Amino acid sequence: MSRDTQSHSQILFTYGPGAMLDLPDQAVVVSGLDRGGWSQTGNSIEEARLTDLLRQLEGTRAATTYPALRTPPIHDEERSDDGSPAVQVRIFPEWFICDVDNSGSPVPTGETRRRLVRFEDLDWRNGKPSYREGDKKHPVNPIRFVAACKNGHLQDIVWRDVVHRNGDRNCRQPMAWVERGVSVDPGDMAVACGCGARVTVADLYKPRFLGGCTGFSPWLTPRRDADTPCTEDLHLLPRSATNAYFPQTVSVISMPVSGDALAASVETHWGNLLSWAENAAMAGMLVALIRGTPSMAPDFIDFTDADIRAAIDRRREGLGDKSTVKTDPRVEEFDRLAADVDIIGRDGATSHLFAERLSIANLDVPPLVAPLIAGVVQIHRLREVACLYGFTRIAAMPTALESELNEINLAVEGAPLAREISWYPAVEQFGEGVFVRFQSAHIDAWQAKPTVGERVKQLRAGEKLEADHRNLATPEHLGPAYWAIHTLSHALMAELSLDCGYPLSSLKERIYASKVGGTPRHGLLIYTATAGGQGTLGGLSHLAERIPRLMAAAIEKLSPCSNDPVCSEHAPGDEHDDRHLHGAACHACLLVPETSCEARNGRLDRKLLWPGQAESLI
Repeated sequence: MSRDTQSHSQILFTYGPGAMLDLPDQAVVVSGLDRGGWSQTGNSIEEARLTDLLRQLEGTRAATTYPALRTPPIHDEERSDDGSPAVQVRIFPEWFICDVDNSGSPVPTGETRRRLVRFEDLDWRNGKPSYREGDKKHPVNPIRFVAACKNGHLQDIVWRDVVHRNGDRNCRQPMAWVERGVSVDPGDMAVACGCGARVTVADLYKPRFLGGCTGFSPWLTPRRDADTPCTEDLHLLPRSATNAYFPQTVSVISMPVSGDALAASVETHWGNLLSWAENAAMAGMLVALIRGTPSMAPDFIDFTDADIRAAIDRRREGLGDKSTVKTDPRVEEFDRLAADVDIIGRDGATSHLFAERLSIANLDVPPLVAPLIAGVVQIHRLREVACLYGFTRIAAMPTALESELNEINLAVEGAPLAREISWYPAVEQFGEGVFVRFQSAHIDAWQAKPTVGERVKQLRAGEKLEADHRNLATPEHLGPAYWAIHTLSHALMAELSLDCGYPLSSLKERIYASKVGGTPRHGLLIYTATAGGQGTLGGLSHLAERIPRLMAAAIEKLSPCSNDPVCSEHAPGDEHDDRHLHGAACHACLLVPETSCEARNGRLDRKLLWPGQAESLI
């Protein structure tokens, strides 16, 4: 099979285990972590805060041991043999369309028929599938439609049963893919049998037409688990549809470890240390293993064996029961970035975080934003670690970033990456950014206004409609502060992209907004991060001193929108409109590339920042 390369970010966010992928010669599904080349993983990534968070996952999703973070296999240009590092794929779907019709049945005028054949009917010599008819070979293409359920299961449509739904299911006459005219209307596409039975694609979209799910998972080994039957209905799914794969990912910003140097060393190597400590055969010689590991020994050389063991025991005691871990990583991120210190982290090539707090007295702060801004931090270097822990189809589950700031919940309803999880694919990215801390007292006073309360009722109605549309439980309202800061983030990113040298699609956001009544934490981090060092060139962090003025300019530009009055009058609680998570927001004023937004371009409302509006924060 040919070898095609993808970046680690693509593997995590687009083509992870269970994703369908079109290669030059065939269509495939990416295999699970328990198959083939995934065992030849690349580098190990140490990020204790993220692995602690992953321990929340149900026992069926995560191993009982400490889950490891590793990069996907790294391509080796010097090797092309079968044993070289690679992610294996499996042929899927197993039905193909051939550019020949040998069914023998008459073809009505205006119709085009092409033979429908199975995987076992094909000639796979030279790695390219073809259908042989006598001495002639015909090219084939994988069928465009498959069946899936909301639990992520995926299977071929049992075409013979579907076509003969009300007839003889034992019929074995040739079947054909039929198209009428040049329309792409589902009613003009069908699968027909030589006996005369047929079904249109429009029929396949009918509820429960395809029957119940069998729990088939072609990316896993084994492909079907008899112990966990699925009760969902199958849905027709075009292979290239946008709802064919929703990755479930979670990320953290690496933070410097507080405390002494020994605690920092333990945290840096925590993944390996805990796996050794939980292994009965290795626990007794834990310190010897540390002393004998070249990558660890220098960090522990100044400490006694007893001190090292005590530090590891203290770290283990802090883990607690994995089912009760509820701390959002953003809480620690905010507390570190908002700390009243001049220097955060340390400078150096191996540093994961280096930032400087700027003095508000030395900044040009326009009166418009003076009551709002409490501090600005210039982040010269940061590291973001993101990992994939599952995926869904048909409908996206709520992400970790859609929870309350003080309560983090990873969605566990998605499809697994393997039958038994012992590690997660992850990627580390380096970049720079700007952190802004807001005046919590000003925000709390604003949230208490009656006019804001009235707007919140509309926002909550929109969240309920969105949850009903996705057949999910209504989420706890994130609060008007989240909506306002998120809206400000989008406006500010658009303004920053004009000067920082990075396109808007390269910028990312992290919103810090505690719920009403909780510990006040209100802030915004705008950053860029890439797998290499291109994200640390200084273009974004250099603008930290201009943030107040850029923020004021961004807010002033929110008042008019080219789509007004339609945009400004939009109500998120309108059940006749499908934009339930948008207040006054549209593509002309607030929506940004999906890669930049932490909430899928939802929870935006410029009325909360529109100067002069009764419900405005400004």
